[in-house]
Amino acid sequence: MPSSSGLGDRKIIEAVRNGQLSEEALDRAVERLLRIIIMSVDNKKADATYDKDEHHRLARTVAGETMVLLRNEDQLLPLSQGQKLAIIGPFAQKPRYQGAGSSFVNATKLDVPFEEIKKLAGDTGSVVYTQGFHIDNDDLDHSLIEEAKRAASEADVAVIFAGLPDHYESEGYDRKHMRMPANQEQIITAIAEVQSNVVVILMNGSPVEMPWVGHSKAILEAFLGGQATGGAIADLLFGKVNPSGKLPLQNAASQVG
Repeated sequence: MPSSSGLGDRKIIEAVRNGQLSEEALDRAVERLLRIIIMSVDNKKADATYDKDEHHRLARTVAGETMVLLRNEDQLLPLSQGQKLAIIGPFAQKPRYQGAGSSFVNATKLDVPFEEIKKLAGDTGSVVYTQGFHIDNDDLDHSLIEEAKRAASEADVAVIFAGLPDHYESEGYDRKHMRMPANQEQIITAIAEVQSNVVVILMNGSPVEMPWVGHSKAILEAFLGGQATGGAIADLLFGKVNPSGKLPLQNAASQVG
């Protein structure tokens, strides 16, 4: 996976012919695939139903358990009801919650992080959104930056949603570097000029460099958390759920501080 337009099939046939791959090993691999296919067909239930809302609640629980709190200087998190919050970044409105290609699935519903944050912020809080940067290109938009800076300067806390857009990581090609788009790095630095309480929410499917780490007091690694990722992020920001996820590599965590 993904499809090789017959190239992979031809390699397998050639490997069997020249003795690199035994027919017995190939048979075992095919048998495993057929076993799953047959099990799926045999257990198919006509007119099967399920509770979509209950599944979504489970997805929110699972997403909350996988996210990693990388940094929390001065105990900035959890946020409190009644605070003025500036939510910055397109991912807050259109979250990147899954990969593309063969990993793509149809969500039954999708939590929007900005809306979920507003729900938990309470009636006494103020939550505003600004775009800050473009997702489809890396160009700096100074008007978006200035708008985000104004919102951040008037808030108690700025929450920046950043990470990797679809065109930065996918199956079928390798990344040439590990940096986030330049306009995202720039918005974090720019917001830190006017607001000392900066939270960065990362939505990415692979590692990223963090030259901006010193400009943030809190960093939450949300990864690609599925359809309920917006609600799970809100739960963690407001302390409804304890951030218990762990990074797979210890040295990666130690570099964040």
